[in-house]
Amino acid sequence: MLVAREKNRMPLSFRSRVMKFIRSTIRTILLGVAICLLVPGSTWAARPVSLEGYWRFEMDPTDVGERGEWFNRVLRNAIRLPGVLQNQYNGDMISTTTPWELTLYDHFWYLREDYKAYLEPGKVKVPFLSQPPRHYLGVAWYQREIQIPQDLVARRLVLTLERPHWETTVWIDARKVGSDRSLVAPHIYDLGLVSPGRHRLTIRVDNRLIMPYRPDAHSVSDSLGASWNGIVGKIELTDTGRVWIDDVQVFPNLSQSSMLIKVRIGNQTGRSGVATLTAIWPDVGIVPVNWDEDGGSAEIEVPLRLDAPTWDEFHPNLLPLKLWLRGIGVDEYYDVKIGLRDFRAQGKQFLLNGRQITFRGTNNGGDFPLTGYPPTDVASWRKLFETCQRWGLNHMRLH
Repeated sequence: MLVAREKNRMPLSFRSRVMKFIRSTIRTILLGVAICLLVPGSTWAARPVSLEGYWRFEMDPTDVGERGEWFNRVLRNAIRLPGVLQNQYNGDMISTTTPWELTLYDHFWYLREDYKAYLEPGKVKVPFLSQPPRHYLGVAWYQREIQIPQDLVARRLVLTLERPHWETTVWIDARKVGSDRSLVAPHIYDLGLVSPGRHRLTIRVDNRLIMPYRPDAHSVSDSLGASWNGIVGKIELTDTGRVWIDDVQVFPNLSQSSMLIKVRIGNQTGRSGVATLTAIWPDVGIVPVNWDEDGGSAEIEVPLRLDAPTWDEFHPNLLPLKLWLRGIGVDEYYDVKIGLRDFRAQGKQFLLNGRQITFRGTNNGGDFPLTGYPPTDVASWRKLFETCQRWGLNHMRLH
């Protein structure tokens, strides 16, 4: 009773603040308990397995390796990946007859008087922007052993090659997994189920002008050192269940204080199924999801709190969203970071979160003449973007 009397003497505004704090604290605790109950630690997969380091390696200038089944034998040389073979002094010495992949230069530059001092073997200099230590156009093979632990016996394995150049083909032991071609996106290989134990991973990389690109295009031209052969960026193995969350797209609607989450489900079991999909954000949303032999999709709409921080160029707030797919024989998760923003046109103006925004940008032509390829680490790009930001820019066009 004494506590009750003292409580009644509190000013109403102060008591309101206390009650608000208590309710907020209880809500936070309950949400934490809910997350712990919904997502036990055993469901969270291990980190991706990096395959960086020394690989076995061999060049194949006459392109006989596939016919000769080089994936079935041990390659003879060594190289470090991520990396490119030219920068590790593999390939042909630079000479006046080097078959450069470009057109925008004087084909008879070596007859010019000002270049006669640079024609001696081992000292050749060429009259364009970027000159690599060595030159090579053709096929190269990269190979290493991987160890698959017993606890991945029923898990689907995925190989990610962040930035190869530019056609890759992958084998696990003698099994050909597939091929890919892209200069702008990672090459991602679904290895399926791989038995526990030791396996040989072999990657064939072809950096010739495979498609009819203009040879002066920034992503392939020797004018910018971009005819390299190798794999830069992350090289890693990840695992999922045979039913998994394949893709997530998030669409915030600030005016309606809601967010729509669209999810694609992958399936390799050959059977249909049903599960529940849970979105933890900070409110919890749960919906049933079905899939057939080819997979399925689902949508969850969750509320946005009025005090949720939004994203803009001065306050790039990113918020965590966790998704959990659970059913009979299915226990998968997916993490994503979200920036809440509303971007639209109004008349001749752009609005970001209801405020007018003016784009002030520049162009980056993909020019990295020291290496021939762009960096793939966060620190390098942060430095580049922060430099632009200090000059008052807020966007960049990239080749």
